[in-house]
Amino acid sequence: MSRYLIDIPVPSMGATVNELTLLDVHIAAGARFSKGDKLAEFESDKSVFEFEAPCDGEVVRIFCRPGDVVPVDSPFLRVETEDPSLKHLEVKGGDVSPSVAVKSPVSASSRADAGLPVEPKAPSASPSDPVSPSTPSPQPAPAPAPAPAPAVKPEAGARLAWTPRAIKLAREAGYDPASLTQIKGTGPGGRVSGDDVEHFLAANAPKRSTEDPAPASGPAVSAGFDPKLEETVCVAGIGYAVPRNVRSNAEILKAFPGKTDEEIVKITGIRQRYYATEGESATSLATTAVNHALAMSGVGLSEIDGIIMATLIPDQPVPSAASALAKHLGLRNAFAFDLNAACSGWLYALEVGRSLIRAGAAKKLIVVTAELLSRITNPRDFATAFLFGDGAGAAVLTDDEGGHRLNHLSLSGDAAHYEAIQRVGGGAKMPLPTEQGGTDPFYLQMDGPTVFKQAVMAFGRIIEGTLQRHRLRPEDVSWVVPHQANERILRAVSKRVGIPYERFVVTIGKYGNTSAASVSMALGWGAEEGIFNAGDRIVFCSVGAGLTFAGGLLTW
Repeated sequence: MSRYLIDIPVPSMGATVNELTLLDVHIAAGARFSKGDKLAEFESDKSVFEFEAPCDGEVVRIFCRPGDVVPVDSPFLRVETEDPSLKHLEVKGGDVSPSVAVKSPVSASSRADAGLPVEPKAPSASPSDPVSPSTPSPQPAPAPAPAPAPAVKPEAGARLAWTPRAIKLAREAGYDPASLTQIKGTGPGGRVSGDDVEHFLAANAPKRSTEDPAPASGPAVSAGFDPKLEETVCVAGIGYAVPRNVRSNAEILKAFPGKTDEEIVKITGIRQRYYATEGESATSLATTAVNHALAMSGVGLSEIDGIIMATLIPDQPVPSAASALAKHLGLRNAFAFDLNAACSGWLYALEVGRSLIRAGAAKKLIVVTAELLSRITNPRDFATAFLFGDGAGAAVLTDDEGGHRLNHLSLSGDAAHYEAIQRVGGGAKMPLPTEQGGTDPFYLQMDGPTVFKQAVMAFGRIIEGTLQRHRLRPEDVSWVVPHQANERILRAVSKRVGIPYERFVVTIGKYGNTSAASVSMALGWGAEEGIFNAGDRIVFCSVGAGLTFAGGLLTW
C-alpha cells in the first residue's frame, strides 16, 4: 500500500468555537504513532481535551507549539500514512509550508522546531568577541527547542534526588539518605526536599546510619556569560515567610459539592496553600522574610538606606506598607515606598532597587513583597477559590562586588488585557460595597482562558528575550524561577522554550499562587534547600494583572 503525506487539522469543538489553545504536544517530528494514541492536549474556553491520532503514521512536521492559539481546521501535524480514509487531507504537490495564523510571535527557533522554512541570518559575534560600547551587540536567536521528551524523574535516594537541606536533616536524624527510598520527592525534578524529610521524620522513628552519600550537585554551567555586558548589583540575602495555617483543597471543596481534589490538582497543580489567621498581617509576614534575608546577608539594619515593597493588598491604604514595615523593624532615616505591578511586583521592585543602587541613590536596600490574597478571594467562586495563598519574600540588595549578581530586568506590559484579572472594588471608584453590587467587586476576578493563553505566550517571550540579551541557549540556563501561576502554564512554557521542566523551581503545589510574593518565595525556598550552586544562571519571569511582564537573569 502506498504512503502519502497529509496535514491533520486542529480539531473542531463545536460551531461556536473558532480557536483553541495548544497546551501540550506528546510526540515529536520523526516519531511513529498508532491510531488512538494521545498526540496533544487542547483547551477551549469551556474545556480541555486530549487529541487522539486518527490513523497510524509518522510525524513529519509540527506546525505549532504549546501555548499557541490556533484557528480550528488550520494545519496542526504533517504526517506520513497509508490510511486511505484520510486521502482527502493529502498534501498537494508544492504545498510544503501551510500558513498557520498563530497568535504568538513565530521566532526562527519555533519555525525550525515545526519544520518550517527559516530565513538565513548573518553570523553573529560569539560571547568572547570584543563589543564596542557604541555598537549594539548582535542578538542571536535562541537555539531551537529540543523535541519534547518524557521527563525522567530521579529515583528517591539517588545522588541528584536530594537537596542539601534534605540530606542534612536526614543525617541529623540518624538516617542514611541513600537508604530512604520510600520518600517521595516533591522538589524540582523529583528531588527530595527538606519538607519531605520533615514529614517523614514526623511519622517515623530515626535510625542510625554509618554511611553518607555525597552532597547533591546542581546543573553544569557552560561558559559564555560576560557580567560586564550589563550593570549588576549584589543580592546579598534572600528570605521568605508563610502564615501558620495550612488550607487544604478538601477544606475549600466543602463549598463545591461534586468537585474533587483530583480535578483541582489536574487544573492547577495546587494541593494546599497557607492562609493568614488572626494576629498575622502582611507587615508581620514581611518582617519575618526581611529578618531571614538580613541574617543571610550579614547586613545590619542600620545600614539599610530604603525599603521598596511590592503588594496589591497592603494592611491599610495609608501610610504605605513599606512605611509600616519600617516602623515594625525599627528602621529610621530610610526611605520607604510601595509599588503595585500585581504578580510581577517583586521583579519590578528588584529592578527599581537595582537602578537606584547603580545610580548612586542608595547602597543597601530591602526589596520585599507580602500578599494576603485570602482576604480578597471569593470562597464561592470555583474559578479562583483554590488558586491563591498568602506569603512574603524579601531580598537585600547591595553595591558590594561579588556575591549573587542581579542583571538588569526587562519590564513591559499589555494593557489590552487590563480586565483579565481585576479587583474592581476598594479604590476611589468604589470605595465601599453598594446594595446593588454587594461584596463581589471586592474579590479578585479572573478570565481564566484569557489569562492562560496570554501567560504561556508572555512567559515564552520573556524567557527567550532574556536568553537573547545574555547570549544564552536554553541548555545554559541552570534554573527558571517563574511566577507560580499554574502548573499547566509552567509545563507548557517549559516545552515552548526548550528548558526541561525539572529545571523549573515550582512551589505552587505547596503555596498556591501568592501573586507578587511567588517568585521571591520560590527563590527563597530554593536557597533554603541548597539547590543553587555558585555560577548557576537563574532566569526570572512573571506575568501579572494589567497585564504586566517582567524577566531577567540572576547569577548565583
